[in-house]
Amino acid sequence: MRDKKLEEMRQNYENVKIPAQLRERVEAGIRQAKEETQMKKKSKVMVYTGRVLGGAAAAMLVITVMANSGAAIAYAMAKIPVIGAIAEVVTFREYESSENNMEADIKIPEVSVKNEDGTVNEETTQKINKSIQEYTDEIIAQYEADVKAAGENEGHLDVKLDYSVITDSDRLFSIRFDQLLVMASGTQMVKIYHIDKQTGEMIDLGGLFKEGADYVTAVSENIKEQMKERMAADESLVYWVDNEDMAEWNFESIKDDNTFYVNENGKLTIVFDEYEVAPGYMGSVEFEIPTEIVQDLVQEGFLK
Repeated sequence: MRDKKLEEMRQNYENVKIPAQLRERVEAGIRQAKEETQMKKKSKVMVYTGRVLGGAAAAMLVITVMANSGAAIAYAMAKIPVIGAIAEVVTFREYESSENNMEADIKIPEVSVKNEDGTVNEETTQKINKSIQEYTDEIIAQYEADVKAAGENEGHLDVKLDYSVITDSDRLFSIRFDQLLVMASGTQMVKIYHIDKQTGEMIDLGGLFKEGADYVTAVSENIKEQMKERMAADESLVYWVDNEDMAEWNFESIKDDNTFYVNENGKLTIVFDEYEVAPGYMGSVEFEIPTEIVQDLVQEGFLK
């Protein structure tokens, strides 16, 4: 029964009307992402998606992006209440543009990291803002390339980027970017930057755990269990796990730099972009990891 249901769902997904060239490149990119285990997965997905859109620009295009360059950049300086003893969002810039049915609405924050004595931690402040700048510059560059490729033709793609402070605990500060690209269908991507308030340094997932701790196995196995439980409870849900028909797409393990955040309940939450571990219609998916799974592996102060 489930095999029949999965087959029907896969056929429905394959029948979504999107440009053939885009579909071929997306599927090729998924396969490539599974093989290139040495690359940073979340960054690669973002860069690859931009390349896909660039390749499909002549067929169907409209993209919206925010940036430092381009016309109609609206600058706004806004003091935002202090959000932690060591980090605060101090300014933001917003870019809005609309032409040939292509629209842009993207917001960029600037983060100030402070030491316990109130002085600015110049090294970490520059590092996180440089990372944010590089991240948004990639989006801008792809936008400009796609607009140029579209020429006078009217496109049908929209890109939005917004941010929020998703974690602000005694130990961790995290700022999250949500990007939505809409063409024939929507694609969701998430980027999150983290600062360890104890050290004042930027960290990735591995930075939460004790040195030498095998958290990758513990978290990965729990995610697989959650995938199976969700599919058993709801036939409309599909994850790529233990699937013989698409074995090359099966989720095997998280990476040291996997996208994550600590939610309002103090639980580690792993985030996957669209297409990473499930069909596109599932969108971006998240898994909350029970603290007891990693309580002996994580450093003190990060989780509840």
